[in-house]
Amino acid sequence: MAETTVREQREQHSPSSTNRFKHLLSPGRIGKMTVRNRMVMPPMGTNYASGDGFVTERLIRYYEARAEGGTGLIIVEVAAVAPEGKATTHQIGIWADKFIPGLRQLAEAIKKHGARAAVQLHHAGRQTTFKTIGCQPVAPSEIPCPVCRDMPRALTVEEIRGIVEAFGHAARRAREAGFDAVEIHGTHGYLVNQFLSPYSNKRTDEYGGSPAGRRRFPMEVYEAVRAAVGDDFPVIFRMNADEGVEGGITPEEAREFAGLLEKAGVDALHVSGGVYGSPLPIISTMYEADSPLPRYASDIRARVTIPVIAVGKIHDPEVGEELIAGGKADFVSLGRALITDSHFAKKVELGQVKNIRKCIECNQLCIDPLLVQGQPVSCIYNARAGREYEFPLVKARRSKKVVVVGGGPAGLEAARVARERGHQVILFERSSQLGGQGRLALKPPHKERFGEILRYLIYRVETLDVDIRLNTTATEEAIMRERPDAVILATGAVPYIPALPGIDPRHAITAWDVLEEKARPGKRVAIIGGGLVGCETAAYLAQEEGRHIIILELQEELAPDQSPSLRGELLKRLYENPAIEIRTSTEVLSIGEKSLALRSRGQDSVIEDLDTIIIAAGAQPYNPLEGILKPIMNEVYAVGDCDRPRKAAEAIHEAFQVAYRL
Repeated sequence: MAETTVREQREQHSPSSTNRFKHLLSPGRIGKMTVRNRMVMPPMGTNYASGDGFVTERLIRYYEARAEGGTGLIIVEVAAVAPEGKATTHQIGIWADKFIPGLRQLAEAIKKHGARAAVQLHHAGRQTTFKTIGCQPVAPSEIPCPVCRDMPRALTVEEIRGIVEAFGHAARRAREAGFDAVEIHGTHGYLVNQFLSPYSNKRTDEYGGSPAGRRRFPMEVYEAVRAAVGDDFPVIFRMNADEGVEGGITPEEAREFAGLLEKAGVDALHVSGGVYGSPLPIISTMYEADSPLPRYASDIRARVTIPVIAVGKIHDPEVGEELIAGGKADFVSLGRALITDSHFAKKVELGQVKNIRKCIECNQLCIDPLLVQGQPVSCIYNARAGREYEFPLVKARRSKKVVVVGGGPAGLEAARVARERGHQVILFERSSQLGGQGRLALKPPHKERFGEILRYLIYRVETLDVDIRLNTTATEEAIMRERPDAVILATGAVPYIPALPGIDPRHAITAWDVLEEKARPGKRVAIIGGGLVGCETAAYLAQEEGRHIIILELQEELAPDQSPSLRGELLKRLYENPAIEIRTSTEVLSIGEKSLALRSRGQDSVIEDLDTIIIAAGAQPYNPLEGILKPIMNEVYAVGDCDRPRKAAEAIHEAFQVAYRL
């Protein structure tokens, strides 16, 4: 299905592409295990396991796709060593022998494609909830996680020793299942990390107090794992180099602990940082220009001689190559990059870097569903992620002629998928460039990464030889002249203009006009609507000095439609910006030439001397063709905002499924 075009073949055989990533593509060793390249898939929860912890076909196919895609080492996501140690409802279990057959199938599926397979051994400790595990969480001390909030029960010494044994038995099961290595999860505030940290461990017995006491449990866990798997089996320790909280693990303490782990016989260190509630981002977003985490790997690597794996926002092969070539790490974890593109490593190997679907760090369908909503993981513009078994990469049974109307994200995805499935595709776009509303999304501060969606999709439709017709309005006559078998309408939406007394285009412009640079607001601006578009327009305008921007929102909160893991940072930046004034629970009653009449909590007021009034009140479908075409054609589909205005994720996934099923 994902055919290689002539243009891609030229890139593949470019002499420069062979040496460009020579460090990233070179084999590496962890203990006695040789890995074919330096690209690692770190353990990332998916919620693809069954509710009782068994491996599913969905889980197997997901990991197999990343192994087939050239990844060197795949560390399978958090496997619970005890049922009360689960962090999510559908987490892999490794606490009993009954899980071994499924784990064996998983390991075999990964290894048959040349990748190495490891599995991470995990206990959540206090970073879980009664709702998830059905009982009170446990921890070193009775201190609740600031995010999960359930009060944990302090473990007894006997219970601690039981958990140590559970890690050992889990490691034995991993080896029996055919995995090549295991990793101990010792970071991000989970149980092993909780014992290590004075932030979460206030014990006064042999498992607390001094640094040696706090390290006792992690070292006993390692010793139990090593005894279970033997000296020839690689054991990786994922460690916390900086918790980023007052009273937590510091880089100095982490360096010392890294030396102790090396001395004890750990084969590699997977270096990360942060805990739940820490300002240090465990999972960096598009708001951080650079991830802070790789520098910690470099710091630890200067302290030890065993291999160090760097992690954190390594979504471009150039970043990974630089880290390894510069001696800052021995391996790099690609993380969300491999959710977004299962064949990331293979494309680097073949020199098809332009063909990589790169993570945009939005967290909309990966982190938020997993940690906030308790749902399976996916990707904003890789609809196959976790659904590889539903949508195999095969050609359609019959090639059709397909017309796609609209060159925004939904239309581009529909054209891409239909063409990859073997259909003949014509794409009509009435403007002079592709991208549609997607071009507006990358205008606000820190949203530049969103442009990767457009870059990738435009590159694909161009290299797949889609018949692209810019500056062309798709009328009924123009479409029917092509005699298509199917038409996919992706004509998007237009701004919704509320019926406010006094509203006049001469006095009010839309947020879209501003982001498209069709209108230049003055110095004193009011924005009607505090959803995501209104908030991001305010942030966009506030970049120019001397402006005063007032956001007016009817509801009590701003940007409820923003991704949960990004919303806090967006609101922080808005509320801390002196150029932005925020008024929630405020109704706009009428619009004057340079004024607004308002009502807030029963009190009426007027804002005067406004230079510009901006409408950001949502969107409404723009779909002039569906009613015309449906009576005369069998296959007419409306996708994305022209059906119902929603987020880019829904539009792209809907377009994928419609195009795939043609």
